[in-house]
Amino acid sequence: MAGGAYTEAVPRPFSSGKWKVAEGDDRCGMIIDLQNRIGLVGRTENDLTRLLGPAEDHDNDTALSHWHLCPSFMDVWILEVRWKNGRAVSAKVRDT
Repeated sequence: MAGGAYTEAVPRPFSSGKWKVAEGDDRCGMIIDLQNRIGLVGRTENDLTRLLGPAEDHDNDTALSHWHLCPSFMDVWILEVRWKNGRAVSAKVRDT
């Protein structure tokens, strides 16, 4: 992921503490560093919960979790993680 409508012009380093208390656009600036430097795919669900805090939504039937990032024009951008056997098999940013 090289950027997009949900990113700021100047990305910020990921901080677990700042992510957990972030509001509004605060998480958007950290998403590139989170995905590229920290990494999400392959991590356990417990590991990501410690890193990001509890997911804002979790669907056991589809094995999806998501965390809110920032508002878009009409929706909100989310980080969506798909799980298999307790590990993240994909992580993508999309609008709702």
